Amino acid sequence: MLLFGLTFFCTTTLGPVLYAWSRDGLPSDVYPLITPRLVARVWSDPALLRLGLSFSLPVLIILFVHEMGHYLACRHYRLPSTLPYFLPLPAVLGTLGAFIRIRVPIRSKRELFDVGVAGPFAGFLALLPFLLYGVARSEPVPLRLGADASLLVPGQCLAMTLATRLFHGPLAEGMVLRLHPFALAAWFGLLATAINLLPLGQLDGGHILYAAAGRWQRRLALPLWVALALAGVMWGGWVLWCVVIFAMGLYHPPVIDEATPLDNRRRALAVAALMILALSFMPRGAIESMSDEPAPPGRGNAPVAALSR
Repeated sequence: MLLFGLTFFCTTTLGPVLYAWSRDGLPSDVYPLITPRLVARVWSDPALLRLGLSFSLPVLIILFVHEMGHYLACRHYRLPSTLPYFLPLPAVLGTLGAFIRIRVPIRSKRELFDVGVAGPFAGFLALLPFLLYGVARSEPVPLRLGADASLLVPGQCLAMTLATRLFHGPLAEGMVLRLHPFALAAWFGLLATAINLLPLGQLDGGHILYAAAGRWQRRLALPLWVALALAGVMWGGWVLWCVVIFAMGLYHPPVIDEATPLDNRRRALAVAALMILALSFMPRGAIESMSDEPAPPGRGNAPVAALSR
């Protein structure tokens, strides 16, 4: 409960900063970092607090549902596991996600597959309402970087693009969406889903690949890892995840029963998981643009002004 409370506090406090950062940019004296000044601003201003909760609650729901998918699959197979642990972060998004710990070895590929696939499926279904409502409430605007500020442009994936076309049609060149807090939370959920479904190591996607392909996973691991490293040319975050995955181990440990293959229903679900990865994957998780122009007096929207005063 302590980790959950800290994650709630961090995501709520940083929600208005992320919202302002992705709309008009942050002035030079505001940072996506929890400080006593920021805490006092957000938690004493009802408007900023509502913005924070509009981001933090959907994020926590998405993370919780994802991990409960794993947890309930473990309960189905009577695998002892913990409830979700939430990871607070006092900067940027306010969290590094969540995880559960399975206390015993998994016995078969079918068990491994069901436990691995349950989280991404549950989390993806949980984020869809926030994505659709948030994108519908978002506003297409010309891409203009505020003076003396940095602007966060959240990465695009196929799911975001399809939702944008559904509610706003194709955006003209130079236009972007000013994202509603629900859409920001869904963006985070999509990025987390894509990372979890990477078919590497002991990520959810690694579990699914090993369950479906068996020992072929050892042959595919290095080429897939190199492909992810090459994606780092577009976004440095993929390089970081290459390091994390390498530290965790590229090769999936064997299950007790390697002989029993997946049935056709599970193979169809593996294809569905690949489709969710395709919908969620962002070549660039986010882009930060900078402006060197001096800021005119009184610039900024209400959230930025409230944060920076």
